[in-house]
Amino acid sequence: MTSTARVSRGGLGPIERLIRIVGGAALAIVAANLWLTTGGLAAWAWFAAALLGLDFVVTGIRGYCPLYARLGIGRERL
Repeated sequence: MTSTARVSRGGLGPIERLIRIVGGAALAIVAANLWLTTGGLAAWAWFAAALLGLDFVVTGIRGYCPLYARLGIGRERL
């Protein structure tokens, strides 16, 4: 008996999706707050961190990560 497994490249599992949404939201909120309260070069770093947090939230909601797909990382589906 043989089984064929499809690999969903870039697909995220339910636990990883939850971690991305919660962690990304926390990162975005903290970074946005620090971005608004700091100045100079540090402000740009916090702005970038806020954008990264938003990216985690969006990829978590969609359940698909373009970077994972590009790297060939995925989860097996039976």
